[in-house]
Amino acid sequence: MLQRRHLCAFLLGLFAMAAFIPAASALAADKKPVNVFILTGQSNMEGKGLATHLDTYKDDPLIRDTYPKLKNGNKWVVRDDVWITYPTKHGGAKHGLLTVGYGTKGDTSIGPEFGFGHTVGEAIDAPVMLVKVAWGGKSLAVDFHPPSAGLPDEATLQAMLEKIKKKNPSATMEDVKAKYGFYYRSLVDETKKALADLGTTFPELKDRNVEIAGIVWHQDFNDVINRTLKENRYADYTKWLALFIKDLRKDLDAPNAPFVIGELSTGGLPNRGDFQKAQAATADLPEFKGNVAFVPTAEYYDTKAHELYEKGYWKGTDEQKAQWKAVGNDRPYHYLGSGKTYYLKGQAFGKAMLKMMK
Repeated sequence: MLQRRHLCAFLLGLFAMAAFIPAASALAADKKPVNVFILTGQSNMEGKGLATHLDTYKDDPLIRDTYPKLKNGNKWVVRDDVWITYPTKHGGAKHGLLTVGYGTKGDTSIGPEFGFGHTVGEAIDAPVMLVKVAWGGKSLAVDFHPPSAGLPDEATLQAMLEKIKKKNPSATMEDVKAKYGFYYRSLVDETKKALADLGTTFPELKDRNVEIAGIVWHQDFNDVINRTLKENRYADYTKWLALFIKDLRKDLDAPNAPFVIGELSTGGLPNRGDFQKAQAATADLPEFKGNVAFVPTAEYYDTKAHELYEKGYWKGTDEQKAQWKAVGNDRPYHYLGSGKTYYLKGQAFGKAMLKMMK
């Protein structure tokens, strides 16, 4: 009888202990590495859209299926499985769980990170981290110039020096050379720092393994208007972007990271031409088969916002301004600041990334 009481007490103790031990599957899930996605480029990666535009378009066929997951009542959802750090944000770095406010126009602004983060977050059963590193008005020809591309010829450097001296007479050739690739190097440095600081910035992710799962590039307006590049139909851009991809993978120690090239599509379908073909040509290179994707975005340009912009509603009557603000808030080179466009672009980038990740 005594032995039976001891046995019962022992078994009850085991059951009690088991109640405080996580299931094996939970432990396994807890050990999953953080999937890191680097989002980089210029102002259109920074993001000029407003999330409120998604309210306007909530019944649009391209938005209505995912819209309910974006809001909790009147508030925008804050995901608990997708983190974001934006060290280069205007006005200071910003970090947190993914929601609206990671564009450049206040607490309701968005860039491609919003649609991208929701898309990959829904699909990946592991923590997701977005590292957004972007600066407006930067080119691949100079600012993001990849190291392996080398410097341009002496005549080009000299012309650049003369241009700089008009504003800064004391400028030297070393100053000119330092401009080439300055933001490429900054991108690498900012990304490495963000990853090194991960456990400090987000204590809940401390001590987890980290994997760079992919890179998204959405840039190029400054290269489109580059007269020299235009003369050779942007063949140099194709070459430099290929080197950029290889150099960045190497410098971030992510040799197999899938890479998304987001089409520059300011102006929509009518503006699709040689530059967009040059972007797509990079993804078509044999060495990038299956691991680099060119993602068209011109189809997402907000033609309704464009029509109102062309009619001058942004400076019209109060009623006209209200109609404009419901869909746009910026110039065509910033996709009219259409939150609809930025959201759909981000979604498209996410779907292309997931396809390459398989």
